[in-house]
Amino acid sequence: MKLFFLIFGLLFNLIAFGQFGQSAAPKDSAFTIPMIVASYAHQWSGGDLANRFGHNNNVGGSFLIKNKRHWVYGLKGNFIWGNKVKENTILGDLLTEDSYIIDNEGRLTSVYLEERGASFFLVGGKIFNVLTNNSNSGIMIYGGVGTLHHKIRITYKDEVNILSEENKKGYDRLSFGYAINGFIGYMHLSKNRFLNFFGGFDYTQGWTKSLRKFNYDTQQEDTQISNNILYGFRLGWIIRLNKRTHQEYYYD
Repeated sequence: MKLFFLIFGLLFNLIAFGQFGQSAAPKDSAFTIPMIVASYAHQWSGGDLANRFGHNNNVGGSFLIKNKRHWVYGLKGNFIWGNKVKENTILGDLLTEDSYIIDNEGRLTSVYLEERGASFFLVGGKIFNVLTNNSNSGIMIYGGVGTLHHKIRITYKDEVNILSEENKKGYDRLSFGYAINGFIGYMHLSKNRFLNFFGGFDYTQGWTKSLRKFNYDTQQEDTQISNNILYGFRLGWIIRLNKRTHQEYYYD
């Protein structure tokens, strides 16, 4: 959280400086631009989530609208995956000394633990048109509210009745809750409409609770509300959906 406010403060000063010292060169026109966004982020875990998972990957898709006044709003969804599971003793009583499990035929087979999750947000914010003569680009700041869920994915090659799909639910730590999301970075919407991208710092904090209620390995109910933090740097490609205007033809 301290890192989030530090970056926010630095960019706030940059915006103020840019608005004060910006060149008087003529700008092009600002347009209302609906867009589809595809993005990728590499994230690190914080809070209680850091006790369960390490760093992960995040692929996102968004539908956003930027209006003429540089306000941005829309929907954002992300899929989360990774193989850095720190809470890796959940199957302890089911495994051999060599960390294998015995399948239905009496053979030893490997078990793999992975992180899986997703998040969904309604977002809104603004593009600060500084340090550029392109009126549709600038420093973008937005926030959002939504949901976050995650679990430990358990996989193996052979048939293992003791880890059937139903039995996995007692070990997978499936959790769900409300979350907030924030982004600080730069969005570029080019005049030629082809080079449209953004990049910056992405932060998510969620408060989740187990949907399983009872963990087989601990033989205890799981009713704790966990503080989940995910942060990293996100890069994205933008497809503009607006029709080309006369002003855009002129300024290309």
